[in-house]
Amino acid sequence: MKTCSKTNKVTVWMKDDGNLGVKIATDCPHVKDYASKLTEITMDDVVSFAGSKVVDPEIRASLSVPCLTPIAVFNAAWMELGMLSKSMAKNVGENSVSFHPDVESEDL
Repeated sequence: MKTCSKTNKVTVWMKDDGNLGVKIATDCPHVKDYASKLTEITMDDVVSFAGSKVVDPEIRASLSVPCLTPIAVFNAAWMELGMLSKSMAKNVGENSVSFHPDVESEDL
């Protein structure tokens, strides 16, 4: 995240039991806390935002509201499950949020 100068790398993989393993490497102490609580997710956690462990208030309590790490977990899980094209993600390279504080909304 460029707004906080921290770096996160999210890895999600399919486990033998059908659940997904989650590993988050980071230099942010808040994300480290989140990562220690989110080491495994289920298909239900990936396909539904409501009730998902990824965004559970108790699990993500240490994160700021605009932290993009939970969204990165969703995206990595979707790619692992084939719900998001790996080749498309590779071609796009990155998703981003752009700030335009001096532009009126009707001009966007």
